[in-house]
Amino acid sequence: MKLTVSFLLLFFVMVHVGWAQSAAPVSPEQRRKLIDQKVRLLEMLINSPAAKAGAAGRDDESNQLLEKGRRSFEDAKHAIADGRLDDASRLLDETLKSTSAASRKISPDGSGLSESALRKSLADKQEQVMTYRAAVVDMTRDSKLGLQARQLLLQIDVLLGESKQLTDGARLSEANKKMAAAYKLAVEEIARLRAGQEVVMSLTFETPADEYAYEVKRFASNLTMVDMMIGEGRADGSKRALVDGFVAEGQRLRTVAEGEAGARRHKEAVAIMEQASVQLTRALQAMGLAVF
Repeated sequence: MKLTVSFLLLFFVMVHVGWAQSAAPVSPEQRRKLIDQKVRLLEMLINSPAAKAGAAGRDDESNQLLEKGRRSFEDAKHAIADGRLDDASRLLDETLKSTSAASRKISPDGSGLSESALRKSLADKQEQVMTYRAAVVDMTRDSKLGLQARQLLLQIDVLLGESKQLTDGARLSEANKKMAAAYKLAVEEIARLRAGQEVVMSLTFETPADEYAYEVKRFASNLTMVDMMIGEGRADGSKRALVDGFVAEGQRLRTVAEGEAGARRHKEAVAIMEQASVQLTRALQAMGLAVF
């Protein structure tokens, strides 16, 4: 899910250009609203895996660019609080410039992730895919759904095999995309096959911390799916604001859950992550996916 860095940059540019090219005068309220949009998008960019990764895996210039971006972002928030909207807009643009430059240095392929982060993302996605693959295997024993389930299982396994080949060839960004496609296919097709039927997926965890880790991975996988569906054009028009609102609230709840987990209140963190996932479910449903 995450929303990819490249997608965030594209949307940021669209907002910025739309503002700059507007023929009508922009009222203070409209300017404040657009600045708030920039702030929300930059918060997601600054909190992306690449930006939050440990400094040890980055060169000094990347760390300096990220730090510069964080400073200008904090200055921008102070400017907003003081009502200095022109200064705020300028500082937000500086934040984007520094952070995106750091992202390109960290990951030249444009994914925004270092090699270690790509491998971690791939492993997390694979764990989620295997959970749903197990559900498909169970469905192959169903007298009505067996044939379609076996066909789906073959499609999933083809994508898994392609992802492994790409991984073996050190093409990790492409491997992640194949794994994300496998996840999306599994979720969409299980929902379609099970339409009108109750679906129960039972999972057990040794500790609340383990359950929290699972919920974080589930959230990330669903966020990836949201990103993919947006890329397919399923959030065009009036749907876009609705989807963005659900995603922003999900991200906010995830941040709250991280705080609870950091304080070792994992049961509370799990409950909050479940609420965060509900927001992504609503985003997916708004784009036409019958998520179960």
